[in-house]
Amino acid sequence: MQKQVSSIQATSELFDPELPTAKELMAAICCVATQYALKPTQELAILASDLAKKLTAPEYADTKLIEDIAERLVKQWTRIVSEYGAEDSWMLETHNTLQ
Repeated sequence: MQKQVSSIQATSELFDPELPTAKELMAAICCVATQYALKPTQELAILASDLAKKLTAPEYADTKLIEDIAERLVKQWTRIVSEYGAEDSWMLETHNTLQ
């Protein structure tokens, strides 16, 4: 009976059914981060930031490690995205956060 109740629970807005596990979501983040490292663009930074925010969904929080990684990725990519609005954004190709 309890199993049926848990399967009826609504998923959070951050959960992506196309990336149903933290492992798959981390793989997507790695792919986007690699593309960003090769050719930094604001669009890729925003995509990585959005994926990192999805990793904070409770459905992905299997372990404390995943929760910690998600928190760090959100901070890192949010900072990178915000720097695109900064006057010195021309330096993003050699961004210190990614080195």
